[in-house]
Amino acid sequence: REDSMRIAVASQGLDVASKVLRCASYMCYRVDRGMIVDCQNMPNLSLPPAQLATLMKDLGVTVMLAQTVEPSARAALEQAGIEVEAGSTGTASGAARTYLAHTLAGRDEELEAS
Repeated sequence: REDSMRIAVASQGLDVASKVLRCASYMCYRVDRGMIVDCQNMPNLSLPPAQLATLMKDLGVTVMLAQTVEPSARAALEQAGIEVEAGSTGTASGAARTYLAHTLAGRDEELEAS
């Protein structure tokens, strides 16, 4: 398992955007050993879903968070190997921390159990 990952949050200002493709920007958080160590804000270039997925993959993004994820965006991101999580709300940084807390608390145990 890698200790480092990158979480992108579809953002409107400092908050989680309602949709992946129609957000103002993507807050990209670099995570090292379970801690957010860096944040970069990338403007939404209004790329088609497949190009957005390629760009995110090239940036090292492993997870995309948003309130809702358009089916075309979900399909393209998942095809690029990026985990897609809908249902995030609040601030972008809070959504990233919540995702990390759930991942560290639950998924590692599930993996070990299987």
